[in-house]
Amino acid sequence: MEPNVFNQIANQYDTEERIQLARRILEKLNPTLSLGTKKTLLDFGCGTGLLGIPLTAQYKEVVFVDDSAVMLEVLQSKIKANGIENTKTMAVGDLAGSNVLPVDEILLSLVLLHIPETESAIQFLYRLIRPGGKLFLVDFDKNEKVSHPKVHNGFDQKTLRELFLKIGFRNVSSSTILEEKKVFMNEDASLFLLVAEK
Repeated sequence: MEPNVFNQIANQYDTEERIQLARRILEKLNPTLSLGTKKTLLDFGCGTGLLGIPLTAQYKEVVFVDDSAVMLEVLQSKIKANGIENTKTMAVGDLAGSNVLPVDEILLSLVLLHIPETESAIQFLYRLIRPGGKLFLVDFDKNEKVSHPKVHNGFDQKTLRELFLKIGFRNVSSSTILEEKKVFMNEDASLFLLVAEK
């Protein structure tokens, strides 16, 4: 089995560049989230919690899910150091048998590009949300300058919106939210936010 690259980089993941990018994403994301409503949020592909940890104050519970055990260890030490109590952390494989489902909202930030099967990933996430709940997706716009065997080179927003509708989501909208330098495989890239309701 191939080693999980995120296990290898977890302890050095929180670079100043990643922390600042997470802050800029949060600034764009916050107005669309159901902040203050005391709902449950699932941060899917949470990494070290750069986005999810700041959101714990606004949600009844934040469930952090990742397939890198070392990322989750780093995250758990940050949660403990900050005295945060309204969280759960778990591996992707443990989700199905857990009692946290369904959730009100799912956040998926810079994760979908790492998942080979886009449609089945979105179908899987659709099943985890309560009726009336929402999914918030942040990822890169399609970028022809990027070519890598392990990641998608971004996504066409229109194609992705159509896929979400086909799966059963409604009120699907998206827009470009950030233009960043040297952020996607060392290329300049734009990021979009897609919001979809179940």
